[in-house]
Amino acid sequence: MKSKSKALLIGALAGAVLGVAFAWVASERESEGEEAVQLKPTDYFQLGIGLLTLARQFGGMFSRI
Repeated sequence: MKSKSKALLIGALAGAVLGVAFAWVASERESEGEEAVQLKPTDYFQLGIGLLTLARQFGGMFSRI
């Protein structure tokens, strides 16, 4: 398998795992009767920047391999 294909596969799997984890945490909070937290657009922006930073760090780590 080519390194680019391998990186895309790993990225897709990591994204799927993170998505499932976030959904699980959100559903657990709602099932316990807690009030949902209202996020502002700036919160989504900060989350996106954090995820992009994490992806860049993973990219740097995999490029050394």
